[in-house]
Amino acid sequence: MTIFNFYLFNRDGVCIFYKEWRRDKHLGMPKSEEFKLMNGMLVSLRSFAERLSSKDGQQLVRYFKTSSYRMNYMETPTGLKMVMNTDPSAVGIPELIRDIYKIYVETVMKNPLMDTSTQITSDLFASRVDQVVCGHSSYI
Repeated sequence: MTIFNFYLFNRDGVCIFYKEWRRDKHLGMPKSEEFKLMNGMLVSLRSFAERLSSKDGQQLVRYFKTSSYRMNYMETPTGLKMVMNTDPSAVGIPELIRDIYKIYVETVMKNPLMDTSTQITSDLFASRVDQVVCGHSSYI
């Protein structure tokens, strides 16, 4: 089990934080393009889920899984999108993402000097995310 990377998008689809831990394969494209592709995929997955659903209302996509990775996803009511790519057998990732969201609230949202619509430059946020991820049971 391992944790590959983490993306944090604001409600406008702009990647405001990205962190890699164990990523073996790189796409060979600029990060800005990768971020656009990831956000576009999230929007498409959500639209796809809503169109296929037999129930009215918003449908939640929590993850999708391939033979080599699992993309774990959480979206807040305010439109903040969090993606963590892991090994398919990683456990406890939804809880880990919620822990990262709590760190975001404590260190970014509650900080009046931070602009939540732009790139997160807080060393405290980055170090606490790293600490909680590296301390997780799925991080190897």
